[in-house]
Amino acid sequence: MENQNQQGAVEVVADKIWKFFSAVKLAVVLLIILAVVSVIGTVIQQNQAPEEYLKEYSQTTIRLFEALGFFDLYHTWWFVLLLLLLTANLTICTLERFPYAWKAMRAPLKPLEDDGFKAVPFKKEIMVKGGMEAAETAALKALHGKRYSRQLTKEQGTTHLASQKGAYSRMGVYVTHLSIILIFTGALIGAFFGFKGFLNLPEGEASSVVYLRNEPLWDQIMDGFGISKSPVIHDPRGGVPAMPLGFYVRTDDFEVDYYSNAGRPTGMPSEYWSILSVYDLRQQKVLEKRIRVNDPLSHHGITFYQSSYGTIPNAIGKIVLNVNQKNSPGPDETIVVEPGSSVYVKSIDRTIKAVGFAPFGMRDSATGQVQYYQARNEELINPTVELEVYRGKSLVYRTQVMKVDSSEPSMPENYRISYVDYWGARYTGLQVTKDPGVWIVYTGFILLCIGPLIAFFGSHRKLWVRIQERKGQAAVLVGGSSNRNRLAFEREFNSIVEAIAK
Repeated sequence: MENQNQQGAVEVVADKIWKFFSAVKLAVVLLIILAVVSVIGTVIQQNQAPEEYLKEYSQTTIRLFEALGFFDLYHTWWFVLLLLLLTANLTICTLERFPYAWKAMRAPLKPLEDDGFKAVPFKKEIMVKGGMEAAETAALKALHGKRYSRQLTKEQGTTHLASQKGAYSRMGVYVTHLSIILIFTGALIGAFFGFKGFLNLPEGEASSVVYLRNEPLWDQIMDGFGISKSPVIHDPRGGVPAMPLGFYVRTDDFEVDYYSNAGRPTGMPSEYWSILSVYDLRQQKVLEKRIRVNDPLSHHGITFYQSSYGTIPNAIGKIVLNVNQKNSPGPDETIVVEPGSSVYVKSIDRTIKAVGFAPFGMRDSATGQVQYYQARNEELINPTVELEVYRGKSLVYRTQVMKVDSSEPSMPENYRISYVDYWGARYTGLQVTKDPGVWIVYTGFILLCIGPLIAFFGSHRKLWVRIQERKGQAAVLVGGSSNRNRLAFEREFNSIVEAIAK
């Protein structure tokens, strides 16, 4: 007896929980809260540097917002909880109501009796000459022309036609429910098991880790219990957490292209790009791609986006020059030299010394003199190298070589020196993401487009026709109903009645 009472109590509690999560009011409340939260997340910029928040808010306000998680709102535990509650609500609502909708969609129509015809919103009786056979033919033809299914039964001198179309439209709301569930599920999978990070990678260097902007929620939860099994590297000195990639990514090259005016760079970047190579842990190259904004590299579910760039402070790079012998069939010779050092060029039997380097130089077209300008953040807008050319220990001449030089002077000897690159002075800023739920989200958005189309542009329309002989004519009673868009159905109903009457 006691066991029965306990079982009954459990059933009562389970029933209350089911009713709570299946309530439409809960969905409305959750949607309102999420809308308000989204407004807050839009007004307050997310994941900004602390100094940016200090420009807008007081320290008291910042501490309050940090406690509430407003600076990384979409990764807070309470926002995830709201998504879980809404997902559960939609799932339970769908499971509770879907069987009835499916049954209504699949059930064949039965003939209507007098009481049934009284209940339908549209009905009309007409007389058709030619008898019942002619009326049946006209009704079948009219319904076929409007693409209605047709079920004909005869009993005791009465012909019944039950027809319908658009029963699938009842599934539109459930397709929409499924799409929202998929979107939330994909977002939750991404939050729990994905990450967003960054990597500032100098030219010629590689990394096997990415620095996290937010740790995966699963790692945070497990770490809170002291049983984290995540591969996240937690720096005991309080540094930025890092996620091992499982492979190496290397910056082979990085370039910035600038807008130009009359062949001279203006200092406004038009495009920047990186050449990235991926190596496995055995140092074997497996992939190479030139990435730019909105054209990322993806490998093993991890995507690298070109997001920024910068100059490494106090870095001494390596200048890459090309020596071209104008009248020689031999190949060009590429040399690499550090500022202040020299290199011997075998093809011209000369020693070239890089005596100076400037990130932004410009040659005066009238005088031929080079002028130097202040480059923002030492950007290599038009990098200029000042060179000395020696024959043995004797100085032959001095010259300047720049990346963009519309009026480059001819060398006093039979060769040309041109600028190629400046290695090791810049880094490429990469945004790195892993989102295992992204394809679930994409699928959800596709269904979210399909569901409302089905629900709003389709309608479940039902028509019943009863034909009886009366005074040598066929008395045809037509009734119909539609679950939505009654105005359009009324026009269709009248056209069917007119087609039968002809």
